[in-house]
Amino acid sequence: MPQSKRLEVVDRRVVPKDSDVKKALRGRTRELAALLAISQTATQSLETEKILNDTLDKSLEILDFDVGYIRTLDAGKKNLIVRVARGLSSPEFLSTSFPLDSPDPIVGKTVFKTQKPYIGTDIRKDPMFQARTMEKEGVISLAMVPIVSKQRAMGFIAVGSKKLHKFTQREVRLLVAFSSQLGSALENAQLYDEVNKEKAYIENLVDNAGDAIISTDVEDRILTWNHGAEVIFGYSKEETVGQSLTILLPSHRAGELEEIRDKVRLAGVIRNLEVRRIRKDGIIIEASLAVSPIRDKDDNVIGFLHLARDVTEKKRYEQRLKELDKMKSAFVSNVSHELRTPLTAIKASADNMLDRLIGDLNGKQVGYLTRIKSNSDRLARLINDLLDLSTIEAGKIDLRPTNLPLVTLVKEAAESLRPVAAEKLIDLTVMSVDPRVIAWADRDKVIQVLMNLIGNALKFTPTRGKVTIAVAKNSAAWMQISVTDTGPGIPAKEVNKVFGRFYQIGQASTQKTQGTGLGLAISKALVEMHGGKIWVESEAGKGSTFSFTLPAEQPFQLESPAT
Repeated sequence: MPQSKRLEVVDRRVVPKDSDVKKALRGRTRELAALLAISQTATQSLETEKILNDTLDKSLEILDFDVGYIRTLDAGKKNLIVRVARGLSSPEFLSTSFPLDSPDPIVGKTVFKTQKPYIGTDIRKDPMFQARTMEKEGVISLAMVPIVSKQRAMGFIAVGSKKLHKFTQREVRLLVAFSSQLGSALENAQLYDEVNKEKAYIENLVDNAGDAIISTDVEDRILTWNHGAEVIFGYSKEETVGQSLTILLPSHRAGELEEIRDKVRLAGVIRNLEVRRIRKDGIIIEASLAVSPIRDKDDNVIGFLHLARDVTEKKRYEQRLKELDKMKSAFVSNVSHELRTPLTAIKASADNMLDRLIGDLNGKQVGYLTRIKSNSDRLARLINDLLDLSTIEAGKIDLRPTNLPLVTLVKEAAESLRPVAAEKLIDLTVMSVDPRVIAWADRDKVIQVLMNLIGNALKFTPTRGKVTIAVAKNSAAWMQISVTDTGPGIPAKEVNKVFGRFYQIGQASTQKTQGTGLGLAISKALVEMHGGKIWVESEAGKGSTFSFTLPAEQPFQLESPAT
């Protein structure tokens, strides 16, 4: 063969003909046009059903197939369900869920897990294709491609024919591209649905909240107005949106909104602001207000969120309770004073008779008189405690603090109660790391607290027990006194109740003790008047320790003592 002819053959084999190039370009153009059509179909809506239906219809039209369907994951993401189908009518197929853990080798292991297409030229002869429903529908050739978004399989799209068909690379490539577009569209639609659900949920919460929730712009124009605002202020949403928030302000408080805006800009948020607002019917109400800024993406304040609660009735009740409390304190004080005079006479008479000032007494008479004196003393203590408590509640107690040597004071209180300790053979000990410990406190009030705490400790400590009083520094600014006993202790559920009025520690155990139940309540009030704290540490069966703190020096701005 001549050399020129050989070159001509080579050139013919290497260089494509113009017709082939044009044919390839036309094919590629059709593919791109088809892909664009599917892309537009998938992105023109955020409604999942419309996306699925339009994508399947367009895919069948472009690829020229007569059968197709799409399966996607159900809400529980455990089963694949048929969402749309064309050319198929079997109720069995359309209603059947396909479990992900199914042993089916095509869907379960190939299409969904490996995210690779399945191409079946003749599914009747494919031993891997186990689902017989397609054969019953007359389908012979079938291609299945996974729908994937962000490397996560969401389902698959299947197209097929009731005639024998050999799928080309172009068809498979297009089907993969279509499923990719569908995956992105479904992802967006799902996100949109989730956002809408969250939005609807939040809007429902806001609209059905009992409090008024109102948003405004920076010029106080009302933007949103929930149902709670309608109930509290009497205006409907239609009457208020677009109006100025000043419609709720009494005339003499016209400048209040500007003050609130300035405070919010400085503090970020304000809470529990008590204000007065005017309803549509002209009635003034008391409101508790919280206001926070609304910011844009650049952190600029573009409005304000107002949360308002009607506290009119609450304020009325509080005022009424204050009045009743004053009446109660006045009543207790008056009754206590009235009881004290005849009680003093009863005690004096009993003492005189016991001292034999009226003559000799027999044993029975002495017993009755002793009982009268004991109960009179108990009643006197109750009256004194009630008077102390009512005086404290009325704020009529004046502290006269001085520099107090605490160890000396504690020893004095302990000595006065030592006869009680001796009677029960109780070891009463005062401990201190520094006998020169000084506190800034009212001597009489501290003595009263000590007598209450030490007296209680002796009362509850069994015979031959031990009561220890310790004095030490709590910190540089605070002194601490602790009274520890070896009594029965206090159950955990009772610990927080012991400082309540009329609570008796003896009720927490099987032992019944006498007392007013006011000593610890009075002690707590007196300690707190000094700025200190009082607390108890106890465990049932292991005794108790009552501790309180006092300022070390005249306080101006002391930190709270540690507990």
